[in-house]
Amino acid sequence: MPKLFIITEEWNKQPWFNTGGTREKKYLQSPDGKFYYFKRSQLKPNKDYRFEFWNEIIAYELGSMLGFNMLRYDAAIDGDIMGCICQSMINADQEELIEGIKYLQAYSPTYEPAKKEHQKWYTFNLIEEALKSSKIGHFVEDIIKIIIFDSLIGNGDRHQENWAVITHQKLILDNLEKADLLKLKKWQSALVYWVKSALKKGHDTYEKSNQKLPKMFYEYEKIFAPIYDSGSSLGRELLEDKVNIFLKNEVELNFYIEKGVSEIHWNNTKMSHFKLIGNLLESQHTETVKNLISGLFDKFDIEKFTELVHGNDREVPIDLAHYKIPFIRKQLIIKMITLRLKKLKALIYEGV
Repeated sequence: MPKLFIITEEWNKQPWFNTGGTREKKYLQSPDGKFYYFKRSQLKPNKDYRFEFWNEIIAYELGSMLGFNMLRYDAAIDGDIMGCICQSMINADQEELIEGIKYLQAYSPTYEPAKKEHQKWYTFNLIEEALKSSKIGHFVEDIIKIIIFDSLIGNGDRHQENWAVITHQKLILDNLEKADLLKLKKWQSALVYWVKSALKKGHDTYEKSNQKLPKMFYEYEKIFAPIYDSGSSLGRELLEDKVNIFLKNEVELNFYIEKGVSEIHWNNTKMSHFKLIGNLLESQHTETVKNLISGLFDKFDIEKFTELVHGNDREVPIDLAHYKIPFIRKQLIIKMITLRLKKLKALIYEGV
């Protein structure tokens, strides 16, 4: 179950220059010094998605259950507004979050996603080639995991800034301290000792002058970021009358599920989540996709998931009861996930 954070005056709002996306966000420092992102649901004329923030929480819970690497989201109250909150994925002193767009543009400098005619360029192939070009081609499997997870929750907003790589910098000196000099030859041991001494001398000089160490003192490790920003999913846009219709009519619900498309294209074509996975199954990634999907079924616990969906909003105070997810919407979310799992199962056992 999610924690419930109360944002008080003791929380400090921080400067934040990335203001993309459709939902109002805040970058905050909690009283204990940790940094968080607070997001409320999108609320505009004809777009009253007040329960959208719960989707981030449900997506986190479902993804964690199924073994995906997920960014944790909890519930939060900011005055009379409810939303979701997540701790920053990085320690800004040692790490950098590099969004997918940076890799795509490094590989294809003319690519501008803001241009309508370039939107069809955002393909699985472009992502794969861009990652390989940056010598992180092994992260293609993480992209496939995201595609599978998005097909499960019906997320149609996995744009170029909604996946990322985290670069972690480490002092070379720290790693050299761990070197087992006894296993090295004498000349190797002497060389390591000399390098350590030179680095330490340089490190101490910069530390005394309060200057930042140059890049030569660091090595860099890259890891794929946890899955984040999954709120545009789980039928967030459906009004109560549609929720009722889909609960009563599985044919209509299946049509709605099939109609959902992935933001990631295939050969310049935008297509349904399941058609995209079907194409991946016919590619060099066949076994990876099959193994990832087949692994979901043993991990999914319908009773546990039902309990999570129904219990997430138990701690919502009475004066904010309008933020509680209606019972019928909870039922629909559970039904949608079970139907989407069946469709994924059919893909690997019956074909497209």
